[in-house]
Amino acid sequence: MEVGQYVPVSTPKRSKLYIAVLTSIIGALQLSWATEFSEGTPFLLSLGISKAMLALIWIAGPLSGTIGQPIVGIYSDNCRNPLGRRKPFIVGGCLATCFSLWFLSHTVEIAGFLFGGSNGSEGSEKRLRQAAIPFAACGVYMLDFSISVIQASSRAFIVDSVNTDQQQIANAWAARMIGLFNIFGFWLSSTDLTRYFGANSQFKTLATIAAATLFAATLASCLSVSERDPNIDVGIIAERNRRMERLSRLGLHPDSLGFFGVLRSLYLQTIQSINRLPKQVRLVCVAEFFAWIGYFPMLFYTTTYVGELFLSEKGYTSDDLAKLPINERQALLDDSVRRGSVALLAHGIITLLVDLLLPLLVDWRLKNMRKSQIHESHAPAWIKYLRVNLAHRCSIANIWIISHVVFMSCTLSTLFISTSGQAIVMFGLMGIPWGCALWVPFAMISEELGRIRDIKDFDATSDLQPMEVTELTPHRLIIKKYQAVEHEPGVILGIHNVFVAAPQVISSLGSSLVFKFFKSDSLGMVFRFGGLATLGALYYSTQIETTEKLEAQDWEEVKAEENSDLNLGPHM
Repeated sequence: MEVGQYVPVSTPKRSKLYIAVLTSIIGALQLSWATEFSEGTPFLLSLGISKAMLALIWIAGPLSGTIGQPIVGIYSDNCRNPLGRRKPFIVGGCLATCFSLWFLSHTVEIAGFLFGGSNGSEGSEKRLRQAAIPFAACGVYMLDFSISVIQASSRAFIVDSVNTDQQQIANAWAARMIGLFNIFGFWLSSTDLTRYFGANSQFKTLATIAAATLFAATLASCLSVSERDPNIDVGIIAERNRRMERLSRLGLHPDSLGFFGVLRSLYLQTIQSINRLPKQVRLVCVAEFFAWIGYFPMLFYTTTYVGELFLSEKGYTSDDLAKLPINERQALLDDSVRRGSVALLAHGIITLLVDLLLPLLVDWRLKNMRKSQIHESHAPAWIKYLRVNLAHRCSIANIWIISHVVFMSCTLSTLFISTSGQAIVMFGLMGIPWGCALWVPFAMISEELGRIRDIKDFDATSDLQPMEVTELTPHRLIIKKYQAVEHEPGVILGIHNVFVAAPQVISSLGSSLVFKFFKSDSLGMVFRFGGLATLGALYYSTQIETTEKLEAQDWEEVKAEENSDLNLGPHM
């Protein structure tokens, strides 16, 4: 291809409407997660699955993130579809997720169709539900792997489509979308939908609404947002060529690989990318590893924990429920699930408030950081002092540190919780750290990737045409420093998700052991274990630097190297 056919790199400033449509997929996807979180555990327990086995089934989510997302990230980074690198995976993941929601919510009917339905007796109903267990487990794995495909590609879609200065704004919008759809989903879960839609199952109605919403959001976003063409975009081509050179040095030629060669190539690309992670991204990933040991129980056992306390308040134990007639037992279980959904609703409202207000605080910080760099003779000295100090303290890294402290405090409070009302308040307060978790790590990673992308894109574009040198032009030594650093959002967000998913496997296996050996307050013990693990997240999050500090460090290294060259000059 001739040089003139390549397109210089340029990501324009995006409007709020553009960013809202772009991030709507993330929000709609959260409705699918909310459906699984609120209805999945009670549905699986109603089939007769033990808590220990339930914890093993929920490993599906972490496994899909650990295995699926890095693979999707690498494939999407290498995709050469003229419509874009992410859209094929977003559309495919959307269709697979919609089918999986239908399959999981209809597993009892599918088992009845294959093995014969129930005749209405308790024994027949029990046999049918037992027959549905393998289908339900399969449905959970299908759903989680399908969600991983669209989640990995849609997160990279945001990084690709928004310039560096707007990465925090875009990720704040993504978090707000998650909060809005979470509230919508948990409100639906706490409402008796069967009364309004005429369906025989709350889960089926929710699954249908979630699938329709995801399809509509995917359609709107893919039609409204244009991607960079990977066949003519200078920055994408330059990075792809560098990746091919690295693989060639390993003896791999992607165009002539068989199936096992492709797997080996994916493995080596992932390992190489992990070794080439920017320091900032690596610190975020390690902090996420410890934080998600605690987040996992919060996401999957909230409704069960609150529901059990609710039933205890009513004077029922699990043995008492087993002795009740089917209809009466199911009515009590539905009431307990709706009580648990109230906790999720409170949690979702606080999460949304956090994601609405904290980005405004960060925006205030950025404005005051700029003002502190401008001489303002009319401002009193004490105002300047407060402005500068408060602005420095309100970084998203510091906000994340505080969120870890709040999370640990909430989990340890389970030692004193004895009623469903107290548990609802506790889970509501957990919306503070969860709101930060939905926004802060992605904002920090996206901002750093955008910063490195701008440096590399300048280098790639300057090879094709003369570039005007300004005070914002990256120094040649800074360009050299980041040439060997990975910055492709697909593979890096996939790796980030490994650090999110792997601790969930640990948490799930640990939960299974707790459920097996401890019957009393087992869920409370799981929450407390997760809270203690967050100490690791607290430590590593204190090591994270602001973007301003990272840029200052780069220029300090440049000055140090230039001074070193000057000192060596006379002796050469």
